[in-house]
Amino acid sequence: MIKKERTVSGFIVKLEALVRRMPEMEPGRERAISQLNKRRAGYSGEQKLDYYLNFLDEKEYWIYHGLRLSNGSQFFQIDTLLLTKGSGIILEVKNWNGTIIFEPEFHQVIRIHNEKEEAFHDPISQAEHQSRQLKKWMAAHGFPDFPIEFAVVISSPSTITKSPSNQTSKKVMHAHRLLTNLNSIKKLHSIERLNEKQLIKMNQTLLKKHAEHEIDVMKFIKVNPDAILTGVHCPKCGSLPMIYHWGKWHCPACTSISSHAHHQAVQDYFLLIKPIITSKEFRKFTHVGSLNSATRLLSGMGLPHKGERSQRVYFNK
Repeated sequence: MIKKERTVSGFIVKLEALVRRMPEMEPGRERAISQLNKRRAGYSGEQKLDYYLNFLDEKEYWIYHGLRLSNGSQFFQIDTLLLTKGSGIILEVKNWNGTIIFEPEFHQVIRIHNEKEEAFHDPISQAEHQSRQLKKWMAAHGFPDFPIEFAVVISSPSTITKSPSNQTSKKVMHAHRLLTNLNSIKKLHSIERLNEKQLIKMNQTLLKKHAEHEIDVMKFIKVNPDAILTGVHCPKCGSLPMIYHWGKWHCPACTSISSHAHHQAVQDYFLLIKPIITSKEFRKFTHVGSLNSATRLLSGMGLPHKGERSQRVYFNK
């Protein structure tokens, strides 16, 4: 049973907004696109895992995607956690292509793809660290000692994995071998360590203590706010800016007309600039000529707000 759904991360959404509003030659645009492609690939790999997870018995396995928990001053994040009465299983998902060589002696991974060789942090060590952190978190929240297994799942079936160590093969698997390995873990931990009441309490605590990772994408990519392109994008052709005239948005490039094109612009403002906006700020950002028109468009979006008239501020839903 899925207790925490898999969702597109807020950082991906922010990167998409940033790429939309960065000039072609702006320094940092390449980095933003690279980060976006990397995060999308990671999310795509996690989605491939869902096909196999759907075969699990909903009564036996509780599934959590993208948990981020705190152990005091430090946060740790888990791609997927499977929870049963006998054990927990952490799945670290990698959407790598090419040939992957695990080097346990140096705790790193070498990827060879398109005649290019790259080094990455060892995901086995990463998953092992998450396992230790989760055990520490459970102890801190009053749960009994509980076995936490971990595995690295390679989502692409065409990826070649190599390692000089037999231990690596026990912790690294392709997605199509996941169910077989989970059955082995189930047999290994057949004794119930958590009763129904404890399991329900852990579920409630995990969901309550989960904390979204808020990243300032402008600082992360190092973009000057003055470089951000303002205006309203055309929802049909993507051109910028549209012109507001007689209660409608008009695209000079493809001549399409829209009544709600400004909604995306406001969301971009919330994602990139700040989480609140006034009518004056909306007017400046969307190039609306009249303050009355700006106020009418903004108030018509049904956003939460505070204050009256010129002092009113609107918040992201």
